[in-house]
Amino acid sequence: MYQDPAAVRIRSQMMQQIHIGFRWDTRWMRSLVVLVWLWAASSTIGFSQTESEFRNGLETIRKASGLPGLIAGHFSIDGTMELEAVGVRRIDSEDPLKSDDPMHLGSCTKSMTATLLALLVDEGKLRWDETLREIFADDPIVTASEWGNTTVAELIHHTSGAVPNPPWTRFADPEIDVVELRRNLLHWLSKKRRDSKLVGQFEYSNLGYAIAGHVIEKIRGVAWEAEMQKRLFEPLGMKRVGFGAPSKSLSEDVPWGHQNVFGIKRPTEEDNVPALGPAGTVYASMPDWIKYLRFHLQLARRQRTQSSDADTAADPAATIPIPISRESIAYLHTPEAGQTYAGGWTCSERSWAGGKIMTHNGSNTSWYCVVFLAPEQGRGIIAASNYGLAAVQPCDEALQLVLRLHPAPESGK
Repeated sequence: MYQDPAAVRIRSQMMQQIHIGFRWDTRWMRSLVVLVWLWAASSTIGFSQTESEFRNGLETIRKASGLPGLIAGHFSIDGTMELEAVGVRRIDSEDPLKSDDPMHLGSCTKSMTATLLALLVDEGKLRWDETLREIFADDPIVTASEWGNTTVAELIHHTSGAVPNPPWTRFADPEIDVVELRRNLLHWLSKKRRDSKLVGQFEYSNLGYAIAGHVIEKIRGVAWEAEMQKRLFEPLGMKRVGFGAPSKSLSEDVPWGHQNVFGIKRPTEEDNVPALGPAGTVYASMPDWIKYLRFHLQLARRQRTQSSDADTAADPAATIPIPISRESIAYLHTPEAGQTYAGGWTCSERSWAGGKIMTHNGSNTSWYCVVFLAPEQGRGIIAASNYGLAAVQPCDEALQLVLRLHPAPESGK
């Protein structure tokens, strides 16, 4: 099956975030090809399987890969959801992982940050083509910088030319307010030379999204975290959600992330520094994450239909909890010409999905998660583990299992 070189590059760069360096394993794309084929087959082949078969299949995958825990499932725009969890919360305990446990979302946070920006655009407080020089007009370091002409659109599309990561440890002082740390990030970038040859070229950048989050802070006058809570989490009814390592705010009665240290799996509370937040520090229970993902399925449905034609009693898109204009939905879900990355989503067109597919993954090297949305089918699939990058292949296998046991509907209606 044909592999889009741009998609391969984006997948690779998406995973090169984080505070611990690593080399990307190309097995991701090989397993993605299998996943693509299986979803295509699932739309025409029916399977009669039981819940126990789903759970047993996940446990087989988990044991074979040595993961501490694994969660996977599917959901639809109309509210149906099935999740299964296997394994343990910590490798040194027998406390079982639960399907409603919080998991770290890593870079899947980026879509949330882009969504907050869309709300500002709809309110007339921001433009996608607005520059950092315009937004931070009272900051002489920014206005005098070569980076002053950087637009919000370039930040969220990873085309600004910003490096993937700055030296994050320089922006990790817990005694300094997180908003000030992000301003320091902006100043760090502003003092660098900007290579005009890189502008417009895709280069996955956590730094770019951290600065996009600081744009929100500048306009709203509050920390990005507070804005996320007020504008996204509360309206969507997301309750078991927060930032950083879940156990640090929810006690130890939750999963811990894990890393491989000299061949030994160990539980850890390590995470990306808070300043990176808008690029990847959100955790959420899987049902709460699905509330957010279903919201984007609703947005995609709304974009394709006219509200005057919607049957409010039957159309799940008719009661979207956070109003967003069709123009902003299109901006979040549609890459610019020649690109495949939109507002926190990698997008492509595939006949087997009935049209568009939207996907993202995330890891802070201690956790891993991945989501695929098929807007035309009105459904999504997710997988997550409380382990780092070794969970990539097992999570793909878990998604394949979901697709085998739960075929897609015949239409997205």
